[in-house]
Amino acid sequence: MKNYKTLVQKLFPTKTSALEVLVKLSKLPPQNLTEAAEKGAVWLQKGKGKILRIRDLSLLLDPQDTISLFYDLRVLSLKEYVGGEALFENSHYGIWFKPAGVVTQGSQTSDHASLMRYIEKKKDKQVYLIHRLDRETAGLVIFSYHQESAKYFSKLFADNKIQKMYQAIVLGEAPESGTIDFSLEDKEALTLYTRVESKNGKSLVEAELKTGRLHQIRKHFDMIGHPVMGDPKYGKGNKNRDGLKLIAYSLSFIDPFDKQRKKFVSPESLKLQ
Repeated sequence: MKNYKTLVQKLFPTKTSALEVLVKLSKLPPQNLTEAAEKGAVWLQKGKGKILRIRDLSLLLDPQDTISLFYDLRVLSLKEYVGGEALFENSHYGIWFKPAGVVTQGSQTSDHASLMRYIEKKKDKQVYLIHRLDRETAGLVIFSYHQESAKYFSKLFADNKIQKMYQAIVLGEAPESGTIDFSLEDKEALTLYTRVESKNGKSLVEAELKTGRLHQIRKHFDMIGHPVMGDPKYGKGNKNRDGLKLIAYSLSFIDPFDKQRKKFVSPESLKLQ
């Protein structure tokens, strides 16, 4: 990846289009730069303001602005994600299913292959991600459609008032039920689980996250000797060619707008068997 960053006045003394600045800065063809911007690789800081992603390179920049380009051909060549499915939505938020192998949101280098960008283009407006799932994990994700909604849902997550249920197929015969409370990243981490069935040297479990640490379920089950099947990072003897056997299949919470208890569950066809 190549990173380009400059204060506009170092290249041009007057208002200049973002495209002209980037051409001079990077020496890349205008077509490549336009495509990179559309895919989310260009960022702008107006004076000392917030750093925001820009997609239109015809935008005129002031000499005091700072523009950045994160140019990674490998990432930019990824196929744009299309085909996301909402299980529920209203004017305030949507519950979307994220397939395994798809990123929830983009990064500095791009966002065109993410579920979030697909929703933004479909809605033709900014949306707000409330929580995320690992690329390898399939399941339900909440997106807010305005700032007030994002504030409410962020508080629900912070107060641990959203119940998150997962299914996983793990190696070996797991105990009938249990609590895993090993700290992760020097922070409290708590996972509750129940074994649904056990056969052929594997167990189907349902797990509830009481905290939201990075790779919590994957790390916790590995730590008790029952790593999630297909996990590319954690565990031994649990690799396969079918991908990670983990899905965030259920979300439940008190709707901040109508104050009713809502529960959303993945269709049976998408659950683990």
